[in-house]
Amino acid sequence: MKAFRHGMALVAGAGLLAGLSGCANPSSSGANVEANDVGPAVENTVNEDIAGMVPEDIRSAGKFTVAINPDIAPVKFLDSNGEVAGLNPELLEAAGEVMDLDVAFQEATFDALVPGLEAERFDVIASIGDFKERQGKIDFIDYLTTGSALLVAADHEKDELAEADMCGMKLSFVRGTYQQGQIESINKDCTTNGSEAIEATGYGDANGALLSVKSGQADGFWGDLQQLAYNEKTNPELYKVAAKDASGPYGIGINKENAEFRDALQAALLELVENGTYEQTLEKWGQTEFAMPEMPLNTGGSMEG
Repeated sequence: MKAFRHGMALVAGAGLLAGLSGCANPSSSGANVEANDVGPAVENTVNEDIAGMVPEDIRSAGKFTVAINPDIAPVKFLDSNGEVAGLNPELLEAAGEVMDLDVAFQEATFDALVPGLEAERFDVIASIGDFKERQGKIDFIDYLTTGSALLVAADHEKDELAEADMCGMKLSFVRGTYQQGQIESINKDCTTNGSEAIEATGYGDANGALLSVKSGQADGFWGDLQQLAYNEKTNPELYKVAAKDASGPYGIGINKENAEFRDALQAALLELVENGTYEQTLEKWGQTEFAMPEMPLNTGGSMEG
């Protein structure tokens, strides 16, 4: 599989691509998302030392609030009952058990996550790509490696596509994401080299972008690697991944002004690594190859790197 060389120069607002963030199943629920059988779940108990690290306001509330765009199966999605599910929510709920806190999920669109956290409307965002450009007001606990992928129809004439092959294609993306900037950068090369421009269309979530490929409105969907690899695996009669590009880590975001809670949450996540919950949850959702068990802070590089 060919990897693309471009990093991202995210352009806010208008530009070639007006747009937002991405999802995995063509339906709005996760009814078709299947987890691997990994046996009984690890039982998590309160760690009094870690619970004692939680700041008083959150401890008094007995919960922390998490803004989430649940449209990237199997990392975060809505199950058949319309409940938030997947790898990330399960890890956060388990971390809450370690800290003796409940978790209150608030659904949000991708482009509302960063400004909402910066405005302190919630405690955590779960989760987005960790890039230096986002670290000004946000600290990231990096828990999963990620990247981009190009999803095309299963009957597409090519199994592998290089960057130059994207010139002249109709591509969908989710507005406000890393992938939006990648397409803009690649398209600039197309036009500079005299090739046909990319015809790009942004969607508010990945469901719309996926449906654009399924319906033939788009030649491909450039989105999150985990989600598109999952679609290739679960719907091989519909889709295939024709290109991949490693970009950096997924991070659980916390406002820099909330450093005490950041440290408590990081300690709780490391406890999950120690007791086996993290490994089991990765295996359950088929993400073991993307593990980051060190749970480091702010390891993401530049969007343009």
